[in-house]
Amino acid sequence: MNLINTLEVKGYNFITSEIKYPITADTYIELKGDFCSSGKNKSKIYFGLRCFKENGDEIFAYEVYRVNEPLLITSISSDGKSLTLNKMPQKWNNSNEDDKYSLQNYKYIGIYYDGNTDRLADYIIHTPAYKKLNSNIIYLNKEIPNDIINKIIPYQTKVMNHYDSLVRDYSAACGVDVPEKWTEYKAEYKGFSNGFGDISGKFRPGTKSVCPFIFCNYGQNEEAILYTKNIEIVVKDKPKFVKG
Repeated sequence: MNLINTLEVKGYNFITSEIKYPITADTYIELKGDFCSSGKNKSKIYFGLRCFKENGDEIFAYEVYRVNEPLLITSISSDGKSLTLNKMPQKWNNSNEDDKYSLQNYKYIGIYYDGNTDRLADYIIHTPAYKKLNSNIIYLNKEIPNDIINKIIPYQTKVMNHYDSLVRDYSAACGVDVPEKWTEYKAEYKGFSNGFGDISGKFRPGTKSVCPFIFCNYGQNEEAILYTKNIEIVVKDKPKFVKG
């Protein structure tokens, strides 16, 4: 499936395919493409796959970057502004309120209604989700909607501290300076990551479809000119075993 023919890109740009490729547990594919720099500066690229849920929404980094300390909700306040947990979080981000960088990137809460954390969260409270932690009671910066409260089951529903790395998958090329000759970049993908960040060559958990993307001339002006062609997703053969 050839997704992009030859394309010239001057300066920084984000390009992506409108075509999505379906993914199952058995999917084994290769992403590849040809790139060439032309200009005063070598083009810097990031090249990989965007992952999408069954409903077509993209799976963002904050959904799969988590601190490995799931905790039980034992109760929730009637106004939805606080959660009582089975113990005080020890590994969660506990930055001060004036630490803007941490507030922006590390204070999401993922809620898992049935307690199964081996998948995407059912609901995510966006950053800054909570105030400084002093006990097993989490005081939220915004109340949880009633329809979400009604789905929480005390002593079964779990929460996890999510954070945002602000990245996508860059398995094919990560911050590469492209030579002034046609060069192929590629990566093979099979299976899913474990939900604690991205793993090269793995789909994000919950992925039902993917499409390629390229950060072209990343952080550069129009003196960087990138040419790209033959962006493809190729289905790979499954290993075949025969008796010796």
